[in-house]
Amino acid sequence: MASEALFHLSDLTLYPHFIRHEGSPHWYLKDESGTVYDLTAAQFKTEVPYDLGVRKGFLTKKPSKRTKIVMRRVKNVRALCK
Repeated sequence: MASEALFHLSDLTLYPHFIRHEGSPHWYLKDESGTVYDLTAAQFKTEVPYDLGVRKGFLTKKPSKRTKIVMRRVKNVRALCK
């Protein structure tokens, strides 16, 4: 959800990527230069081997129901910080 939210909220051109790491599915984003954007990398005990991940689209073009909740929360925090 974090990567999907960043994908929809960012002004950058980002591409979703997928990998199985430590037995779990994991999504992250890369930009055109190959820079990795992974908001949840700290959850793993070992470094994510990003070069083994595959570029893959999210299931829907619009944010999922759960991602919309995350996006609303981010926007609320932004509003409080102004």
